[in-house]
Formats: sequence, C-alpha cells, structure tokens
Amino acid sequence: MQERWQMNKLGFVNFWLYDWEEFSFSDGRLLLRGENGAGKSVTTQSFIPFVLDGDLRPYRLDAFGSKDRNMKYYLLGDEKEESTGYLYLEFVKPQSQLYRTLVVGLRARRDKPVEFWGFCLSDGRRIGTGERDFPLFETKGSQHISLSRQEVRNRLGPNENWAERSSDYKEMVNRMLFGCAELEQYERLLRLLIQIRKPKLSKDFSPRLVREILNSSLQPLSEDDIAPMVNSMERMDNIQVQLDELQRSLQAARQLRKEYIRYNQFVLGKKAETYLTARHLVQKQQLEV
Repeated sequence: MQERWQMNKLGFVNFWLYDWEEFSFSDGRLLLRGENGAGKSVTTQSFIPFVLDGDLRPYRLDAFGSKDRNMKYYLLGDEKEESTGYLYLEFVKPQSQLYRTLVVGLRARRDKPVEFWGFCLSDGRRIGTGERDFPLFETKGSQHISLSRQEVRNRLGPNENWAERSSDYKEMVNRMLFGCAELEQYERLLRLLIQIRKPKLSKDFSPRLVREILNSSLQPLSEDDIAPMVNSMERMDNIQVQLDELQRSLQAARQLRKEYIRYNQFVLGKKAETYLTARHLVQKQQLEV
C-alpha cells in the first residue's frame, strides 16, 4: 500500500493571539480542549480549509459561516496598523520520514487589502530556528519579528512551489500533496471539509442531511466511470443465467440417471429370472437321465 501524507504539525507566527505557537499532531490527529471563547474554532478554521486553499473570503474562515470576522482582524486586531504573519501545516510520511510543509504568508494594513503568498517546502527543510531549519521570523529579545515576503522568497531560493494568488496556491497544494486528477475533485474535497467542520452538525443530523452533504461534495460519476461497473453487472447477470441453466440441466440429468438405473435394475432382474428358470430345467433334465 502506498504511504500517505498525514498532518504532523500546525504553526502560527504573529497571527491573532499567537506570537509563535506550534501544535503537534498524533498520528494525524489533534484534540483541542477549552472553554467557550478560548479560541478552538479560530485555531482550527485557520488551517481547515484555509491553509489547504488560501481562500481569504470571510465565510470560509468562520466555522459558523458568518462574515463578522475577516483575515485582517486576525492579523491587526484592534490596535495594529500593519502586520505580517504566517500559518504553516507540516505533513509527514511516518515510515519514510519525508516532510512537506505548506506555508501561507499574509500582510495586512488598515487601508489596503490583505496581501497573500504561499509556498511548499519539499526539500527536507522544516519550519524552525535550527541551523538546518527554515525560519519565518527573526528573534529580537523576547519578540519574534516576521520576515517579509521578499526575505522568505530569498531564503527559499529557486523553487516552483511558490504562489502569490490563492488559485495558484490551491493548484500547488493539490499537486504536492493530494494528487487529484482534476482540480474540481480537490475543490469538492474542500467543500466536504467545510461541511463537516460545522460546530453543530450533529444537532440536526439526518439521512437527508447526509445525502445533501454527499451530493454537494462528491464528484458525479460520468458514463465512462459507470461503464465498467455496468459491463461487470451485465456479465454477472449473464453468468447467473448460465448457472441457472446448468443447474436445471444437472437436475434433469440426475433424474434421467435415476430412471436409467431403475430400468437397468429391471432388465437385470428379468435376465436373472430367465437364467434361474433355464438352470432349473437343466438340473431337472439331468436328474431324469
């Protein structure tokens, strides 16, 4: 079986309430616990699906689907006038210890749209502060100063896995990690993730809702997709018809054999009777002589 990528580490740099914070996954799973308002939803909605597609639209960032908060708020809050932050999601293949990291960079200013860039580390480097790591900030005293877009670009070096539009970034993520044959397949996966991340999905969970989620998320099957299955079912039907005919023929042959055995037994009995009668006559004639 082909080894799959699984989430290994989630990180924030100068984003929302985080200066630099990392969350480690266990076998691709992450459990966040806390009181209401502690930030669980903000943390999860920041990387599912944002780090997977780079879509900045507010309703995609809010698990409740509202437009009350946008990315600029998570970068500037109520006080900052300008800020640069990073979000990253590290993937690993546990057996081969291969790593790939998705990184999204954002720059927000009060009077301008949020600037976006993203890239994928695929050369063995990992986000961190060690000599062999890839840094996203410089440490000055107790502060972490985010690197600019150009500084990160220079550190990355010549690399085709760089995007400055969310559409290009989404294509890159699909190519580097998911490998869907068509981008529409990947977009359906993202829509499914948005559906199942809803905080109160289980409240009104029903077969109808399951059907709606699947209809909106799963790729419809084309005639080319269905043809092999239809052909297989037709062959199965033909084989079943042949088996039924063979079964009837077998039953008829068994009945014929049964009657043939009875016939042979009858003929054999008649011949035995003729033999015994002839033998008796022979023995009687021998005695008379």
